[in-house]
Amino acid sequence: MKKLNFNDNNSFDLNKVIKEIENSPYLTRIKVDMNNLNECLLLIEEKNNCLNCKGLKECKNHQKGYCYDYNEEFYLKRCKYKALYDEKNKNNSLIKTLYMPQMIREANLAEYQIINAERSKILKAVNDFILNFKEDNFQKGLYIHGSYQSGKTYILGALANELAKRNIESLIIYFPDLIRELKNALSTPRFEEIINMLKEIPVLIIDDIGSETMTTWVRDEILGPILNYRYSDKKPVFFSSNLNIENLRDHLILSGDAVENTKALRIITRIMGLATPVTSGEKYRS
Repeated sequence: MKKLNFNDNNSFDLNKVIKEIENSPYLTRIKVDMNNLNECLLLIEEKNNCLNCKGLKECKNHQKGYCYDYNEEFYLKRCKYKALYDEKNKNNSLIKTLYMPQMIREANLAEYQIINAERSKILKAVNDFILNFKEDNFQKGLYIHGSYQSGKTYILGALANELAKRNIESLIIYFPDLIRELKNALSTPRFEEIINMLKEIPVLIIDDIGSETMTTWVRDEILGPILNYRYSDKKPVFFSSNLNIENLRDHLILSGDAVENTKALRIITRIMGLATPVTSGEKYRS
């Protein structure tokens, strides 16, 4: 709002303006005078803008999402739409995602449909984890296995969102794309940045493990060290997979010798120490 400028030669009737606005319902706590007339007019303008506003995109005020107000002094008050926007952004900042679709990032537990006993068990375990999580008190995650489109990824996305509401950081990653990213990032600072994030994040969520092309590098240089670190540091991991634990073990064995069997078994042991296996049951999208 452009400030009113008056001088002795101005014919504008200030007293008339003051008289017209001093009965405004927005100014009941303010004594309107020459010194605060601009502020009072701005307050009335912005309060009127807010009356029929339906969201931040429609905001006509000078600072989007804020309204001029008064409480012993004039100040900018955040509106309800800006508060909701800020809360959503705060939650999003607590959920770090790599290669996950937007739909999964917006998943919520209320829309996770209980269509079988397996889903009921998963939902209970997820809720128990959320309610009881403390960084200094380790509790296992879940290894959720089942058929394609049986809701495994969705429940993990909903978990991340619920944790964010409680100010708990998590990282949810699509494992095959993570491996491709790490290969591209070799010998760059980005490689160490990703590895450190995977190790240190309070709750790590690995989606679709077992669908990647397994190599000795992936198993022994990436997956093994990350799981070892988190196991030693008591940091929980959640997994989803189309493979049950036995089939994942076979996936990790790259040849038939005893050394390969031992390396695969070591990974499985770490997974079992970090997560409890559960099945998601039949095919269903959410």
